[in-house]
Amino acid sequence: MAFKISNEVKVGFLVILTIGIAVWGFQFLKGKNLFESRSTYYVVYDRVDGMDESSPVLINGLKVGLVTDIRFLHDSLNRIIVKMLIDNEFKIPDSSIAEIYGADLMGSKAIRLNFSKINTKYYKSGDTLFSKIEQDLKSQVSAQMLPLKTKAEELMLSIDSVMSVIQNIFNENTRDNLSKTFSSIKETIKNLERTSISLDTLMQNEKYVLARIFANIESITSNLKNNNEKIALIINNFSAISDSLQKANIKETILNANSALGQANSILGKINRGEGSFGMLINNDTLYKNLENASRNLDILMQDLKENPKRYVHFSLFDFGKTTIVDESGNKIKKKDRKNNTVKNGPTSDNTLIYKIQIRSANKQIAPKSKEFKGVENVEENFNNGRYKYTLGRYTSLEDALNNQSQITAQFPDAFVVAYQGNQQVPVQDARK
Repeated sequence: MAFKISNEVKVGFLVILTIGIAVWGFQFLKGKNLFESRSTYYVVYDRVDGMDESSPVLINGLKVGLVTDIRFLHDSLNRIIVKMLIDNEFKIPDSSIAEIYGADLMGSKAIRLNFSKINTKYYKSGDTLFSKIEQDLKSQVSAQMLPLKTKAEELMLSIDSVMSVIQNIFNENTRDNLSKTFSSIKETIKNLERTSISLDTLMQNEKYVLARIFANIESITSNLKNNNEKIALIINNFSAISDSLQKANIKETILNANSALGQANSILGKINRGEGSFGMLINNDTLYKNLENASRNLDILMQDLKENPKRYVHFSLFDFGKTTIVDESGNKIKKKDRKNNTVKNGPTSDNTLIYKIQIRSANKQIAPKSKEFKGVENVEENFNNGRYKYTLGRYTSLEDALNNQSQITAQFPDAFVVAYQGNQQVPVQDARK
């Protein structure tokens, strides 16, 4: 009995075959070939940026596989794991990177396998590859434009600062000052033009004078050129003199001169202060007074010797005439006046040594109320050596007299100390001794 297939079985088989063909066609349209042998690899990403299942996997731009599954890894970072199917004929080296990149301008995503050229080992089916996400066009543009944006912002801030400074500088006063400055520059240029015209006129008028000046200058330069040897000789002489001066010990000479001047200044200072014999001789007029008195006495002696030679030379064979008395001034004294020729020296009559301050001296007697005494009373009159001498005070020591002299010289600048022994004036030097 022959086996007969019922129509229902045929229909069922046909339906199953149709469904299988449909499933295979659907998978094939998705890029899955159920009849090809492929290896499975996994990649973990932080994000997938729009990539979906059936996205292609490429090596150097050639499609070698496709993405078959995308799901969360369910870890603390919520990362995403992607499953890839790659043809077995392609071996993936160890440490290769699966990079998500933009496949076209529409935003489609794909995975690009970047092989490692160092390692010789290869991934096995089921291994997990290293991941990388390429920046999209917007991110790349943003990354490229960000420095430009920063620089543009800085430039705008700088421009704003510059404009603020310019506004502060070019205010109304500054604009007025600039306007005045330009006006002054314009006037200056006009003045320069007038000056240049005047200078040109002057040059035209004085060109003959300038020509003579240049001729004179040329003559001078010619003379210098002709006398070059003489000038060289003069310079050599100056050089020899400078060498001699350099060799001379001028510094030591100057130091010695300074030392000598210092010593001379010291000696002059001592002389001005009345120190030493020479200082006392210059500052004290006692020697002058003594010399004056000695000269006067010598005149009197010569006059007396002329009038009365027999006082000094006695010869019985000769008669030199009558005896004539001569006073201290050299004047002849008559016999009737001899008794009246007394010296008026004040109350002092003994030989006590006293010091007085002489304020005036005259050939004729001065009245006590005279203006020459400037109202000072107790002025003592002393007639000595044919002159009337007027003094103040009586001091037993030279120190007291000198101390009071400074007070008296305020009224009588020429006052000085004199010494008397009895009625006779004696030199102060002898009184000191």
